[in-house]
Amino acid sequence: ELATRRQALIGALLATVPPHLPALAADPAPVQALLDLIPAMPYGAPATNATVSRDLAARIDTAAAALEAKTAAKDLARDARLGGSWKLVYSDGREITSLAAGFPGGFELGPTYQVVDTKTGFFENQGSVVNRYGAARLSTGVVGDVRPSKPGTLNAVGVVNDRGNRIDVDFKRITFAFDELLGKPVDGPRKVLSPTPKPDAAQPANDITYLDATARVVRGGDGALFVFRREESATPLLSPAERDALYREAGAGVKTGTGRAEDAAPEELRLLLKDNLK
Repeated sequence: ELATRRQALIGALLATVPPHLPALAADPAPVQALLDLIPAMPYGAPATNATVSRDLAARIDTAAAALEAKTAAKDLARDARLGGSWKLVYSDGREITSLAAGFPGGFELGPTYQVVDTKTGFFENQGSVVNRYGAARLSTGVVGDVRPSKPGTLNAVGVVNDRGNRIDVDFKRITFAFDELLGKPVDGPRKVLSPTPKPDAAQPANDITYLDATARVVRGGDGALFVFRREESATPLLSPAERDALYREAGAGVKTGTGRAEDAAPEELRLLLKDNLK
């Protein structure tokens, strides 16, 4: 009887709403529910499971899993919406959490973007490192090639590519450079690394588990979560000539245990800071 009276009251209230007014808002879409959970971080850095509470990290992971289960999209590796500039807003991948932990001398991770050119199969991961005291600003980059994975391939943790959502990634160069010193632009120094995965490492690959015009959810080869929001990077993509010039720089060789070039980036970035801020 109480439920009947409540339904009647709701019906009466709705009947008084003029027909030209919008209807009451429904629950947010799963992708918006996920994005709404992710907080803005200092210096524009992506949030990580190491920089938010354990409870919030669990809620973000649950929301991402719910979105993935609800959409279960296919053939996203060839979707034209993949191209363009994306800002990383959340990750629990260790290559990001180690960067977000901070560096010596008051340096902190800043905005991090991924720019994908689907026409040429080229990508750039563009990161920045800022100093909370205004002493300097650095940029980091990982550049390479991307292509849709072959059907049926396995990633590093044995997940089968059975939906056509997997992207193979070939890392070509890692760069670190000083951009500003005491608020003034500087030209260098720059360090270039040439990553080489170990022979027994799995092909680096990412699974796109959700994609629309404004958001993208990715699972790394180890299952790590990456949530991107569509946003234009202030740093333009390298031109073909600039890319070729960078590839001609041999750089110091570096091997990674997982085949992912970013795993070596934190240690090398710390060395660059140590060498140039003595």
